[in-house]
Amino acid sequence: MIHFDSSKILIPVDFSETSMLAIKHGAFTAQLTQGSVYLLHVINIQYFSQEMFLPTVSVNAQTDFEKIAQEKLLQLADQVRSEYGVQVECITKIGSPNREVTDVAEEIGATLIVMGTHGYSPLEELVIGSTALKVITKAPCPTMAMNSDADHKGYNKIVLPIDTSAHTRQKVNYTIELAKKFSASVHAIALLGTDEDEEKPSMELILHQIETIAKKEGVAFHHDVISKVKNRATSTVNYIEKIGADLVVIMTDQDAELSGFFLGPYSQQVIHLSKVPVICIRPIIADTNISMLSGTSGM
Repeated sequence: MIHFDSSKILIPVDFSETSMLAIKHGAFTAQLTQGSVYLLHVINIQYFSQEMFLPTVSVNAQTDFEKIAQEKLLQLADQVRSEYGVQVECITKIGSPNREVTDVAEEIGATLIVMGTHGYSPLEELVIGSTALKVITKAPCPTMAMNSDADHKGYNKIVLPIDTSAHTRQKVNYTIELAKKFSASVHAIALLGTDEDEEKPSMELILHQIETIAKKEGVAFHHDVISKVKNRATSTVNYIEKIGADLVVIMTDQDAELSGFFLGPYSQQVIHLSKVPVICIRPIIADTNISMLSGTSGM
């Protein structure tokens, strides 16, 4: 069973707009849950000569990059401590950003990674930055990903997409525990394709079971079943916008676990299209406690 834990929040920082936004989300979460923040900057040796800092600075030595990065991180740390009153540590590494992020997460025992979907590399994947893509699929803990549209307004309505896959419930307890921490409501949505009408009774049963868990924890719960859906990702994002949600929790896809790299189409599209942060949870493949029908991965 996967539980919500924000005791150690790792925030990769490349001084881009989205990484600054990630700091707001991560620090806010740490403040409310009494967690600690770790700011990490990775000097990408592959793009060592790129203009990585704003305003642009001219440096010629790797040690100069390290010094400047550390100074900027320390300044950010002071700002975060002053504004949010949380414990902040700064870490600077040299290497491949995605590898260093996952390695540092392992080293410090991070329980949540908060990061922007673009940064570090000018060579991006089609819809999600290459660093974020790899971190999400390899991180040892859940990752909160966001783009520049994900302005911070707190978390009051959390969307929980549900399907009939074997691992979809692994995020249920996590989401309810998260909602309880933030005094938020959970809005579960079951999206059925054009040929899945016969699965509606099963989905309604699942939603009822989740509602029972939520009520037991004192969490406000709402649910919807939408049939004849052509694209689950766009329907999810449309639902988020319709109810004015400010957070969504999804699973990374099963195929991502097999390949160790790529996210499937549902997860990748939701992360790319969503204007609110998306918490991505890697499924525990060995978890077979819940017997369910096979279906769409990623929800």
